[in-house]
Amino acid sequence: MNFNTFWISTIPRTGSMWLFNVTREILKAYNFNVLPKEIPQYDEEMVKVYQNYSLKDNDENNKYVLKIHKLLPTGLKRSRILTTIRDPRDVCISFKEFMNVDFNEALLASKTLSNYVKTYKQYNDEYVKFIKYENIENRSIETLTEIAKFIDTDINLQILEKISNKFNKDNVRNLIQNNDKKLISKIKNKEQILKKEIVYFSNKNYRSFDLNTGFQSGHVSNRKTGDWRTKLNKSEIKIINNEFKEILEEYNYEI
Repeated sequence: MNFNTFWISTIPRTGSMWLFNVTREILKAYNFNVLPKEIPQYDEEMVKVYQNYSLKDNDENNKYVLKIHKLLPTGLKRSRILTTIRDPRDVCISFKEFMNVDFNEALLASKTLSNYVKTYKQYNDEYVKFIKYENIENRSIETLTEIAKFIDTDINLQILEKISNKFNKDNVRNLIQNNDKKLISKIKNKEQILKKEIVYFSNKNYRSFDLNTGFQSGHVSNRKTGDWRTKLNKSEIKIINNEFKEILEEYNYEI
């Protein structure tokens, strides 16, 4: 079967943007034409790309990488799925800070991680690939090798190292900062701002949006894996440990 669509299907704050971009980069290195060229902002737009283009595309050189924060069904035509697993305590504090919400709302959002893990574990492992967030930080080359194998490409170590470097935290943070500066300058000088280059919530709450990668303001923080130990109080840690007991044990997270 000709697989031409690779879905990045995760909950927010679990490394989906990194996974999305490195998957695209691996395919580009393998000389595929990677689509869409400009990154859509919303899940609905990603779905439309799949329905209107990738399903009908018979050009074997074209590959589609689509990111979505939604569970997908098994047996999706011409598709494979990459998803992520992350320590739910780090997910909680990441969501809390990125979305500027309280603990209870962050916890509620984090609970969807259990649904993703339970659902995707039931699917064929040739159809779904789990990527552990902590390995993105600590074993990026090995992780990239796993991704390349899953999407049927054979990339040499030198190229994988370049991809790892291109999307390390420092370089992505610099990309975001440059986009933020450009956006602020446009606002200050009252220049035209395209709808597709800004994620707008209100006059005081907006983010720059990079059309080539999909990275937004604040996507990369200065936090490190395990910061939940100091960011959450004992009561909050107890609540999350109870809620995610099975996942913490199965994926060997400290309890």
